[in-house]
Amino acid sequence: MSAVTQNDYTQQNNTTVLYNFTFPYLKASDVKVSLDAVDTTAFTLANATTIQLNSVPAVGTKIKIFRETSVDNLTATFYAGSAIKSEDLNDNFTQNLYVTQEVNGRYLSTLGGTMTGNFNLGEDADIVFEGATDNANETTITVA
Repeated sequence: MSAVTQNDYTQQNNTTVLYNFTFPYLKASDVKVSLDAVDTTAFTLANATTIQLNSVPAVGTKIKIFRETSVDNLTATFYAGSAIKSEDLNDNFTQNLYVTQEVNGRYLSTLGGTMTGNFNLGEDADIVFEGATDNANETTITVA
């Protein structure tokens, strides 16, 4: 069983702007929202486990509330000669755990799997399909 790092909804009516989420987070800034796979900042936290969208999305809009824990800085920094608090140690380990859970839940394994959303390849990228045998006979798709 994998850790919950996101909750998905589909807008059902012309009134709902409050959506609950079930994952823990360290900082409010780690809670993110996307509408039809486009990240948005047009929301606030109504409480610790509910986002409030600034406006009502169109019926059918795919809403994703997800955690994206910051990796730019450690939650706590320790200095020579200073006291080490268990809370700070736990926060650093929790930050690492959350990032690991997020990566684990969103990566595409080389062993196979299902991807949702768009897969965008940069300029001059190819998709190469190997046949039943690993040899020089591949099918390559190049987008011009």
